[in-house]
Amino acid sequence: MSTPVIELSGVAKRFGGVVAVRHVDLALFPGEVHALLGENGAGKSTLVNMLAGIHRPDAGAIIVDGAEVTIPNPRTSRALGISVVHQHPVTFPDLTVTENIMLAGPAPRRRTRLLDWGTARRHAREALARLDVHLDISAEVKHLSAADQQLLEIAKALDTGTRLLVLDEPTAALSTREVDRLMEIIARLKADGVSILFVGHRLNEVFALADRVSVSRDGATVVTGPAHEFTPESAVGHMVGRSVETAFPKAEVELGPARLEVRGLSRRGAYTDVSFTVRRGEILGLAGLVGAGRTEIARGLFGLEPADSGEIVLDGAAVSIGSPQQAMRHGVAYVPEDRHSEGVVLEHSIGFNLPLALLERRPRLGLLSPQADRALAGDYIDRLRIRTSGPDQLLGALSGGNQQKVVIAKWLATDPSVLILDDPTKGIDVGAKAEVHQLISGMAERGLTIILISNELEELLAVSDRVITFYRGAQGPEFDRRPFDAEQVLAAMTGQVSDVHV
Repeated sequence: MSTPVIELSGVAKRFGGVVAVRHVDLALFPGEVHALLGENGAGKSTLVNMLAGIHRPDAGAIIVDGAEVTIPNPRTSRALGISVVHQHPVTFPDLTVTENIMLAGPAPRRRTRLLDWGTARRHAREALARLDVHLDISAEVKHLSAADQQLLEIAKALDTGTRLLVLDEPTAALSTREVDRLMEIIARLKADGVSILFVGHRLNEVFALADRVSVSRDGATVVTGPAHEFTPESAVGHMVGRSVETAFPKAEVELGPARLEVRGLSRRGAYTDVSFTVRRGEILGLAGLVGAGRTEIARGLFGLEPADSGEIVLDGAAVSIGSPQQAMRHGVAYVPEDRHSEGVVLEHSIGFNLPLALLERRPRLGLLSPQADRALAGDYIDRLRIRTSGPDQLLGALSGGNQQKVVIAKWLATDPSVLILDDPTKGIDVGAKAEVHQLISGMAERGLTIILISNELEELLAVSDRVITFYRGAQGPEFDRRPFDAEQVLAAMTGQVSDVHV
């Protein structure tokens, strides 16, 4: 085998108390597609960001052509021949294809320092021609399909000096036909000698493309080998790696009658014909890859992005939920995935944040009571064991786990009957996760109905009483017998099975 384009040796990265990448070894060769597999949270995106110059490793080495290098910024990454296409396209929708490609590098200018639009348009045509992609270079990007925007991202990333192309979940928003088109382009780049690191979850695509496969688990490389030595089943086995029951013991709860029923819920472009029932004291897990529609369903149930059709039934009565205010009146609460932008105000105190969800219940002309707010905050600080100096402490000064407890407390203060938790342990350390798991289990014991979304499959299977899988917006197999088979659930999430109900 030829000399690697890029090698990573013992690379590690920590964010505060959270270890994102523990120990990764990876060698990427020219003219090869190397697939990187792993569950959500396995450290794949952090690894991509280190190659892109967004994050710097805390330990280990990045080696280019046999020499150790430092990649302090994206410009250095590009200079080393590394081009990265991130999971979410970074385009300017109101600008044209030409303008988007021009902004990816130094803009061509005339001697007068004015922009050279003729050269910019020629560069745009050349970038698209290299991929055999035919786009109107004068079209505004917002009018392109998701697939064409993804191809535009690749065209922006590539230049004549690209030696390594990193594709992070490039097919998440693409249809089957669009994926086939992308695969043809990857094959063409491979034939040109470009090294390709393909980060993906969809195993059928991985094994159709990859020459070699590496699996990452808990931030470390656990196995690397030729693609033909793996099967989808063996890859899933390496990704899961261990029994979930030993890591997160779960209290058994006697379930009550049906509290929430969803019938044929659909929203164009997000999810279709979703139906399920959740009982009192039950924790229902929604499993799926990023883009599978889980968060959109949660936001629909809370009225943030109402469904186009279908019915929501609470305690046997059909209800209309077209806004968060209506959801709250019906006893539905939602802890969002991004607590910083949607859950709390970091610049204010716990006593300010915790009563925010109760404002609508106060008289329109009623006065705020700082004393009552501090008393409410103090009560939940004690109940949820929030580590803080008191209600007056700024939320931004708390650890991630304690911030998350405040978000949960804010919604528990509304006395909900249904609580939707979207990735509630995202970005918090292991110890804090265990405390949040205990909190969730305790809420279920008290009869609260919980819908749980988590990008960590291990966590989801450990905490849930029942799991429903989703794949590309469609409801898939349901698993209702614990202990769950992690390999079967992950296979359903990746579209490998369609007829499992256990």
